[in-house]
Amino acid sequence: MKTSIKLLTSTLLLALTASFSSPALADDHKSQDKVFAAAMFPAAKNSKLWLCLEKYKSESKIDLMLVNERGEVLFQETVCSKNSKQNAYRQQFDMSELSDGTYTFRIIAGTQKEERTFKLTTPSVEAIQPVRLIAIK
Repeated sequence: MKTSIKLLTSTLLLALTASFSSPALADDHKSQDKVFAAAMFPAAKNSKLWLCLEKYKSESKIDLMLVNERGEVLFQETVCSKNSKQNAYRQQFDMSELSDGTYTFRIIAGTQKEERTFKLTTPSVEAIQPVRLIAIK
């Protein structure tokens, strides 16, 4: 039973990681105009998610929001204010209190706006019935 739960959890984390990976070309012309870069990935513990931001231009501020499917703002913060010495933001979010559904991190800095969407699902555990063989002589 423990093995099947660990297998389901590992599969879910692997699928979540693969769904967020997207290759980007190093010589992308748009990268010169970017104010920030964002990365999101699951943590080692269940129901936790890492969000990492790096600010390229010190004159910009970065606003971060977490919204649900209905557009309700669940979390809002200015993570790197204008002219601050802080150029990086790394935060682990605990998603255990949130219900199953689709959520989006909205990251806004000046004219650059990015959305990172993820889906929370609770894996179902199927009960495995024991198999019994009866032999009659």
